[in-house]
Formats: sequence, C-alpha cells, structure tokens
Amino acid sequence: MGGTKTSFMKNVFSGDIPESLLHHFPFFNTPREEEFRLVAQSIGDWLKENVDPMKLDDEKKIPEDVLKGLKEMGLFGLIIPEIYGGSEFTQTLYTRTLELMNKHESCVTLTVGAHQSIGLKGLYLFGTEEQKKKYMPKLATGEMVAAFALTEPTAGSDAAGIKARIVRDGDHYVLNGSKLWITNGGFADFFTVFAKENVDGEDKISAIMVTRDMGGVSHGPEEQKLGIKASSTVEVYFKDVRVPASNVLGKPGDGFKIAMGILNQGRLGLSGGALGTIKSVLNQSVSYAKNRKAFQHSIADFGVIQDMLTEMSCHAYALESMTYFTTALVDAGDIDYSIEAAICKVYGTEAAWRVLNLGMQIHGGNGYMKDYGLERRLRDGRIGIIFEGTNEILRMFLAMTGLKEPASEFKRIGKELQSLQNIRNLESLNDAIGKIGVISEFALQQVKQSVVSEKLEGFHPALEKEVTRLADASKALANTASKLIRQYGQKLVDEQMQLCRLADIAIDTFMIAAVVCRANSMLEKCGGPEKNTTELSIAQLIVRNAKARINQNVYSIKANRDAEVKQIALHLCETETYPFELNRIS
Repeated sequence: MGGTKTSFMKNVFSGDIPESLLHHFPFFNTPREEEFRLVAQSIGDWLKENVDPMKLDDEKKIPEDVLKGLKEMGLFGLIIPEIYGGSEFTQTLYTRTLELMNKHESCVTLTVGAHQSIGLKGLYLFGTEEQKKKYMPKLATGEMVAAFALTEPTAGSDAAGIKARIVRDGDHYVLNGSKLWITNGGFADFFTVFAKENVDGEDKISAIMVTRDMGGVSHGPEEQKLGIKASSTVEVYFKDVRVPASNVLGKPGDGFKIAMGILNQGRLGLSGGALGTIKSVLNQSVSYAKNRKAFQHSIADFGVIQDMLTEMSCHAYALESMTYFTTALVDAGDIDYSIEAAICKVYGTEAAWRVLNLGMQIHGGNGYMKDYGLERRLRDGRIGIIFEGTNEILRMFLAMTGLKEPASEFKRIGKELQSLQNIRNLESLNDAIGKIGVISEFALQQVKQSVVSEKLEGFHPALEKEVTRLADASKALANTASKLIRQYGQKLVDEQMQLCRLADIAIDTFMIAAVVCRANSMLEKCGGPEKNTTELSIAQLIVRNAKARINQNVYSIKANRDAEVKQIALHLCETETYPFELNRIS
C-alpha cells in the first residue's frame, strides 16, 4: 500500500474514494516477518514467565528486575533506528508488539509505549541529527526512560492553558512550571516538555527536551488510580531548570504542531493495545463459555452468549482491519493519517471497553472476582477512552479536520459568486464566464454526490452488497459534511452534537472501507467464499451494522432533540442537583 500522499479519509470527506488503496490489504508478509515472529515468541514467553499481572496490581509498581528485563530485550528501542542501537521497527511492527504485550499485562505495555509512542517521539520525528546522536543511544537501551510532559492542572486537551514557561538566558533556557499525570514520571530521565515562551513579542508554545540530571527536576508521589496501578503516574516539577537552547525541538513556537504530530502516531499504539485487550478477553470468554455448564448445557450453546461472543469477535476483526490499514499508510511515508489515527483510537478504546463489559457479563459472578483477572482488566481498560485526547475531543478533531477541505472549497466558491455581482466591462464579463464554468463544475460535483453512488470496480462478486454500502457510506459522509457547512457556516464549531454525529459517520465509513479491503484481499488470496465462509460472514455483519449506524446518524443530523438535551443540561447546572424529586410537591 503506497504511492499516494493524500489522506484516505480526507478524500472521502470531499466525496472521493481513493480506490487504489482498497485493493491490497497489508497482510503481514513483509521481509521482516520471520524475524518479527521470533521476536514476538520471545517476548510472549518472557512476559508469561516474568510478569505476574496480579502481583503488579497489588504492589502498584513494576519491579526493577522486570524493568531490567524489558530493557535487555530491547523493548525500549523498538522504533529507534539501528544506527542508534534500536530495532528500527516500522509502525506496523511496533503496533503489533504493543498488541502482543497488552494481551498479557497493560502496565508493562504502557511503560514501554509511553517511552516510545510519545516520550521520545518528538526527538524521533522532529529532532536534528545532533540531538538524535546525543540522546537516542541511551533511550534505545533504556538507560534513559522518556516521558511526555504536556498536561497541566489547567491544560489538558486545551493546550492554550499551559502555564509552564521557558525564558531565554544566553545559550540556555530557564524552565519553570509543573506537569500533571505524567506516565513514567517517577523514574524518567528524559522529558519532552511543552512550555510557553515569548516569540517575537507573542506567547507561543515551544517543545524542549529536559533531562533529570540538569537539576531542578522533581516529582510528587504516585497517583492513586482506578487502574493501571503499577505504571508510574506523578506530577513533575521544574524549578529553575537550565536547559541548553540546542535542546529545543523544531523552532521556538512550534510546540503545538509538534505535540499534535507526536499524539497522532501515539494514538496508533493505543489502538494496538486495545486490540490486544479485545483478543485476550475474547479468548478467555470463549474458553469460559465452552466449559461453564448451566441447565445441563455449556453456556456457549445459549443464543444470548453466542450474540456476545460474536459481537466481541466483530470488534476484534473491525479494529484489526482499521489499525493495520492505517499503520500501512504510515509506513508508506509522507501521508497525512491524522484522521485515521484518531478514528482507530476512538473506536479501539471504546470497543475494548465494550468487550471488557461483555466478557465480565459472560463470566457472571466469577468475572467480578479477582482471581479471573477481568475486574483488573476492566479497571485498567477504562483509561483508554481518556488517554491522549479524550474521545469526545478526538471526535471534534476528526470532524473538524475532515471538514477543512470541503469548507475551504465552499469559501472559494462563495468568493467567486460575490465577484460576479459587479460586471461592468467586457473583460470582467469574460472573467465571469470563466468563473461560472468553475462554479458549474463544482455544483455538478455536488449533484453527483447527492444523486449517484460512486461505482467501485474490481472487487470480488461475493462482496457486491458490501461494496455498494461502502459507496453509499462515503456519499453519506461527503453529503453530510457539505450539508453541515451550508447550514451552520462558521458557527458549526459550536454544534458539538452534530460534529459528533459526523465523526461517527466517518468512523463507520472507515470501518467499512478497511473491512471491505481486507475481505476482498482475503477472498482473492485464500480460496474464495467456499473456503472462507465464516470470515466472509463476519465481514458482512460488520459492514451491515456499520451502515445501519450511519443511516441512523444521518437521520439524526436532520431530526434530533438537541435543543431539549441542552435545556435539560442547563437546568441541571443551574440547580446543581437532581431537580425532579418526587417529594418536591407538598
């Protein structure tokens, strides 16, 4: 999958399906596959032998010997280039490693993932050759552990609220401030810190690399958390830290762009981890359902249990398809995958949460007990929906990012129309005729999107309905985006419930695309429908259900009760309590 520099989903938002990307699903057949299988086997065996999830949860700490083992296995240098002592994994191989690790235990996965997915990723993506030579070798071995320091008590998803500040002092900066909920913060030696600085008379955010040995770096006690208890989460303090000016990433004031670039790739790691959770809980639930007896039957024979198991498998198949479709886009290089990464994180973490609940329900009372491990997994899994941008914020992000190109086109056409209002001479008339042609072409494209489903060709006949649903879903996304722009204009940014519906249409459209791509390649490479009956069924079920959700969201765009929802919420905030008590009438 390569050769294009355009975002798959940005194209779909604008009414165009990049069809060439849908005919070659990136199955794991790269030249490094045999090497990865050996590495994966070693990692899996080591985790089973050395990491006791229940013990980590009880002791709320990863033992030093486990950290040492992770470092010796090279797990802190997976993405780092070989010239600096790392394994130079592609995004696909790295995501697969996090999936594998999270099948076993989430805190170990989080420690390794936070180090690479976000902690050192700024250096990896934006660092100079000198900066990389200075820090990468120690980061690869784990001699230095990295952390990402963005969040503050008044700044989470709203990065503009950052109060940490750097001030230039000769060839150094002086850093003061604090950062909240920093993963690995209790033992990290290397921090990617985001702070305000005065750039040409204006406060802007810069990114700067800080190491603990610079002095003035300290941290508070470990936070008491619902889950992921063994991972280190602390507040980190920076007091008059003198940081060499050469440690700035990018240019002064580039910090926001750098943070977004880091988080885009970090979200794929979370998607891989969520997939590992889903597969592990599904496997455990299938085994339990087969062996648990009720009314002289295995509970796996009961329809309601079968429905739960099938839903869990659909989540696994859909997320796997979406995640590795996206990592292949990343590995192809120079492609904007920000929307796809956000989709994978949102869907993946919510699917994992749903699967954890289903798994606990299948286990009944046993699932609630500590010995089965599900109650720990449930607690650990809840953070995913909050991590690295809450899913609500990410829905806003992916909707607004997808709308950017269609909105700019509408704006351009609006300017052209405005210029037609004043025709005074022959030259301007000729100009107007040319502009009318441009506008007519754009209008024709809008009509085409509204009336005709794009015809997709070259897919297996067994997927005829699914391919039609993909074309219809893509048309629905483009048409809904266009409608919202026309209806709300610049006020659309305040219509969060509508934007969430648009985001959910985009999520389900991407799901359909990834599943159709995978199913088509599977049928072409693995013997057709006769030899793949069940896999074809799961793909068809996923696509049908996703299209049904799209239909519901499209309907809700035009017919909803948003006004009533807002009214009730405002009333609750005014009263600051539940205002409908039965005893309020005397």
